[in-house]
Amino acid sequence: MKKKVILIILVILIIGTVFALYRYISFTNHFVSSDAVFVKSDSLTNLSFKLPGKIEKIYVNEGDKIKKGEILAKLDTKDLEIQKKEINFSINALNNSINSLILQKQKLANDINYNIALINNEFNKLQKNIKAFEFNIDVLKVKLAKTKKDYNRFSRLYKQRKISKEKLENIQTAYFALNDEIKSNEEKLKAIKLEKNTLNIKKNLILNEKNDIKKLQKIILSNKDKLKALKEKLALVNQNITDSYIYAPFSGNVAKKFANSDEVVPAGKMVLSIVNLKNLYVLDLLEEKKLKGIKKGCKVKIHIDALDKNFNGYVSKILPASAATFAILPRDISSGEFTKLQQRFFVRIRFNKLPKDVKVGMSGEATITKCKMEN
Repeated sequence: MKKKVILIILVILIIGTVFALYRYISFTNHFVSSDAVFVKSDSLTNLSFKLPGKIEKIYVNEGDKIKKGEILAKLDTKDLEIQKKEINFSINALNNSINSLILQKQKLANDINYNIALINNEFNKLQKNIKAFEFNIDVLKVKLAKTKKDYNRFSRLYKQRKISKEKLENIQTAYFALNDEIKSNEEKLKAIKLEKNTLNIKKNLILNEKNDIKKLQKIILSNKDKLKALKEKLALVNQNITDSYIYAPFSGNVAKKFANSDEVVPAGKMVLSIVNLKNLYVLDLLEEKKLKGIKKGCKVKIHIDALDKNFNGYVSKILPASAATFAILPRDISSGEFTKLQQRFFVRIRFNKLPKDVKVGMSGEATITKCKMEN
């Protein structure tokens, strides 16, 4: 009897072993299983300030929901605001100075043009008077020459007692009168020429004022350069004020706070980490021997340990490099001596329907149905 029981048990064990072996072979032919599975997100982002400073306030807490564009944190900007006011005051003062100099320059230019026009008109009038006097003097000189001849002739006739003394005196008077008139006109001509020279001097003095216009223009250009530098400085201060805020780059949740209000932080130090749970995916570190039959689109059964639930998914991508490729200290195989190790590749898996309770960092298992075995 004992022998029969032992035989039956032995047969059952053999059948069970064969069945288990068949199930294992069948499973490995149709499925690939892995427990190196972790929940990740494409939108896990660390946020920091672009410049150092004291944190005035952090407006969110860990786990809070946030909307794209929402202010999450702010540095103390009092000093920057004071700088901004000072620069704006300097810009306004410099603008007023430039405008005043431009008006001064325009007025000076207008005055110069007006005075030059007046002098040119006066100069032309004097030039005409000079020509008139010169012509008049020439006419008088011709008359004087004729009168002198008449005077000499009358003198001879008087000596010969052919004319009266009165006639001689009349011609003599006319001669001296013409001579005096010529001298008077010549003196007036000298005065007019002197006035003309004086106008030339005034004109040159006014033209020299154009140098003042050039000086004003240089001052204006110099102030404009200063204004440009101030505006660039203001733009930098405004950019620093803008960089003193952290805005949400997308909607999601606050995953982690790395700093607190009133804390002084250097530029680039992580302050907040945010995540968009709508961009969750599963990362499976799959051994290279298990990649056979796995490709984009293969169905996946995902088990999340923390929830003890199964979810349906699919392979979205198989990354082209192994995990070891990105190791900080890669293996040195240049000598040709190395131990052959099984390499793992990153396989990205997406959920068919985004689960509510799954969090970034959860681990689990994945069972991938080989695409070539699907009906």
